Amino acid sequence: MRAVKNERALVVLHYAPIQDTIEDEPLEIYPFLGCSRLAETIDRFKVSAVVHGHAHRGRYEGRTPGGAPVYNVAFAVAKPTGRPYALIEI
Repeated sequence: MRAVKNERALVVLHYAPIQDTIEDEPLEIYPFLGCSRLAETIDRFKVSAVVHGHAHRGRYEGRTPGGAPVYNVAFAVAKPTGRPYALIEI
C-alpha cells in the first residue's frame, strides 16, 4: 500500500477485516472468516473501499475503525439492489 500513489485504492481480500460483515455467521467460525489486524493495516493508508468474500452468511456493508467502507461481496450475501452483484463507486 505504501507504493500506491493513486487518489483511489481498492483493497481486495478473501478474509474479512472487520466483524460487522461476518455478524450473521456462527460465532464458532469467526476466527476462520477474518482478522481485525487486516483493518489495522488498511487504516494506515488512504483506502477508498475494501471488498471481501468468504463469509457467505455475513452482512453486506461495514466500516473499519478508521472509516474505510468494507463490502462483503460473497455471492450468497444479499446486496442492496436485490441482485447477486453490486456496483461500488470509488
